[in-house]
This record gives sequence, structure tokens and C-alpha cells, in this order.
Amino acid sequence: MDRTTKDRIKTMLPLLDEKTRRIYLAKESEGLGRGGLKAVHELTGVSKTTIIKAKKEMAEGTYIHGRIRKSGAGRKTTTQKYPKINEEIKKIIEDRPPGSPEGYILWTTESLRDIKRTLSENGLDVSHCTLGDLLKDMGYRLQPNQKTPQAG
Repeated sequence: MDRTTKDRIKTMLPLLDEKTRRIYLAKESEGLGRGGLKAVHELTGVSKTTIIKAKKEMAEGTYIHGRIRKSGAGRKTTTQKYPKINEEIKKIIEDRPPGSPEGYILWTTESLRDIKRTLSENGLDVSHCTLGDLLKDMGYRLQPNQKTPQAG
């Protein structure tokens, strides 16, 4: 592989998303001929199977225009990964009131990290940030409203 090819690849890679990077490297390896796959792999560190996959996609015409990944690819949402997580959260919160389930506003004084710890003990691994989002979606607030003096 000559110097200009190396420079071209190193210049282009940071500018590309994962799909176009894969296809670009496949084309570069084809252009280099015999040993091109190994040379591109050693220069970039991109897996040989990734480059081979891109070559197959181009030959079959199966790579998807306008999308980086196939439909359904990527990380699943927490509720897809753990379908009963909302029920588990409700159990934890209801075991430790002060939030009244009949009230207009549901709230809990339990910290996100304490709830996370309890969920982890039950085999549900969720970050405290995601847990805060789930509580918000369920209609909970993390703190009660401030107390007001009552007459009588």
C-alpha cells in the first residue's frame, strides 16, 4: 500500500459514519487487489469480517440506503429488555410510602440509587438516570410537595 492511499484512508475515516466507513474500506481493499483486505485491516484496525461483510452487501446490493443500521438493530429499550420493570418499581415504592397511590400526585422520597440497588438485587440492571426517566413516565415525582401549615 503506497503512502497516498494510507493518507487518503486516514483522512477519510474520521469523517464517515459506521456504514459508509465499512463500505469505503471494502472499496479501498478491492482497489488494492490481492492482500488489500489484510493491508486495510492492519492500517485501520477494522475487523476483516466487517470489511468482508461490506463487500458482500455491495455485491448483493443489500446495503440499505438512508440508514446506518438495519431496522430493529441497536440497543433495546429498558422496557423491552425488562418487560416487568414498571411493576417491580411500583412494588419497591409502594413498600415504602409516603406517596399516596390515591393522590393526584404520586411521589417518593426514596433515592434513585436505593431503588436501583434493590432492582439490581432482583436481577434488573438499570442506571439511575434511566430509572428517573421511568419514574417520570409512570407519573412519579422524586420529592413530595412542601408541607403547608394546617389549620385546626
